[in-house]
Amino acid sequence: MIYLAAIFVYLFVLVGIGVYTSRRVKTESDFAVAGRSLSPWVMVCTMLAVWIGTGSIVGNAEETYRTGMAALIIPAGTFFGMILLSFIASRARNIEASSVPEIIGRRYGRAARLLSVVALVTAYMVIVSYQFNAGGAVLEVIAGDKEPVLLSLNNTLTPRQLAKGRMVYSPPQDWTGTVQLAVVSTQASGQPIPYTIHVVEDNTTAAVADKNTLTILKNRHAKIRYPIDDNNSDYCIAAGADVGTLSLIEPRLEASHATIMAAIFILAYTMLAGLLSLAYTDIVTGILIIGAMVAALPVLLYQAGGFSGMTEAFTAMHNKTRHMQFFGVYSPVQLVNYLLPVFLLILGDANQYQRIFAGRNARSSRQAVTTMIFIAMAIELLIITNAWIAASMTPDPENGKYILIYAAKHYMPPILGVIFLVTVVGIIVSTANSFLLIPAITFIKDVYQTHINPKATDRHVVFLNRVLILVFGLIAYGVSLAFSESTGFFHKALYAYTIYGAAITPSLVAAIVWKRATRQAAMASILAGIAIPLLWGEVISPHLSGWLKELDAVLPAIIVSVAALVGVSYLTQPSITQTQSESKQPSVH
Repeated sequence: MIYLAAIFVYLFVLVGIGVYTSRRVKTESDFAVAGRSLSPWVMVCTMLAVWIGTGSIVGNAEETYRTGMAALIIPAGTFFGMILLSFIASRARNIEASSVPEIIGRRYGRAARLLSVVALVTAYMVIVSYQFNAGGAVLEVIAGDKEPVLLSLNNTLTPRQLAKGRMVYSPPQDWTGTVQLAVVSTQASGQPIPYTIHVVEDNTTAAVADKNTLTILKNRHAKIRYPIDDNNSDYCIAAGADVGTLSLIEPRLEASHATIMAAIFILAYTMLAGLLSLAYTDIVTGILIIGAMVAALPVLLYQAGGFSGMTEAFTAMHNKTRHMQFFGVYSPVQLVNYLLPVFLLILGDANQYQRIFAGRNARSSRQAVTTMIFIAMAIELLIITNAWIAASMTPDPENGKYILIYAAKHYMPPILGVIFLVTVVGIIVSTANSFLLIPAITFIKDVYQTHINPKATDRHVVFLNRVLILVFGLIAYGVSLAFSESTGFFHKALYAYTIYGAAITPSLVAAIVWKRATRQAAMASILAGIAIPLLWGEVISPHLSGWLKELDAVLPAIIVSVAALVGVSYLTQPSITQTQSESKQPSVH
């Protein structure tokens, strides 16, 4: 309970800050860009808190559990993206915009601006959806499981118990051999589904596994997921464990309920005070991120027995013998799939630009981005290193799915574990808030105020922003239901980054640094960036072969998007209004 109590205290403090700062929100500028008042130090903290989000603390950690030391290459995309962003940060701040689509609209016109809104909202709804899932995962893991219930022959289980819980087979200590289990639907037509569990001495004697055959090392547990049919009937143990024990384990807090709780808090908090409240709570979150990640490293390394202990542990685990290798784990295609989406996102991320716009001046914005290059790189490396060490102590993939959350509860001293989990919650809340706030601000600024009600008062705009945050939050929750069981956090993040990076980043960067780009080219680029990721998995990829089939959408999407931007730009001429718009942009010194 100490973990839950600490998290609720932290959330209560956030709400208090939000209520207090909401009194200072009087204008649209206060809500959207914090009144353009942020110092470089505050900007660094808020940029760090929004960038080190669920994609890092859960997604990258999840991938590290799968591949080990090789995952240390993943932050390279962030590093190079931040370097390029630092060169254009001052130019972006001088434009005096309040949203990314506003920059695109000033340069390329209304149609391109609306298309960029569509791309931004699409990508950000996916990102917010897995923030909800991650918030639910934290609550679920912390709440833990109910006491196991022993199962024997003819015991009956409900569909809900099998869907939300899991059956676990535990062999006797140091025993090896084979056990036959079976489960059957209680309907007359139900046929028993057999399960064969091989308990083996080491990996060399492991049998080939399929959906009805499991192989585990001795002194480990086997989790059995039973496929639930649509007739809503109960299920019966048709063949129990004659050696060892079979148990039903159910979570105290179901993932679906935990996700709803996380979504409600995130929505309520985001609606309070916009970027103004987020920026100042992010100071706390930014400090916690740095402190928690640094403090956790020596503790986890000691618990794992140093690098020699990690080597022994990974060697003993099934399919983890390469977790101490850095080179040769990822193929060149995988490196492209994993590094390019992050690079494209950071270079064009509306959240980072929103904070650049909120800086006091162009100089402070560039200082903040330059500092972020090193701090973000260091924190991402620490996250992956901590996850890698914790993975050596966590053979069960069920626990490895949220490896750092699990490690905070089981491998760290209570005080450090509490701080670490509060940090994880702070990261998730800050990221979700930001990715909810941006679509609402963007839609109001680039659609409502531009095309529907240009004379809307500040009070009316702030009210509509809060309403839209609620609407987009409900949409994101619907997306979370579709994604929750089908895709891991790491690949959810890459998919969202690809849509945004391919559609928005080329036109945005060109709007800031390349005068030859035309409105027709920008529209072609944005459309290509949206279409390729949406069509790649189901329509295009199945017709490819070899290494092309292994490619995710990001490389073809960015190639087509940039080719459209450059090619169409040289085939068309800038319009008169576009030329005039460029001449009005402030010079950069």
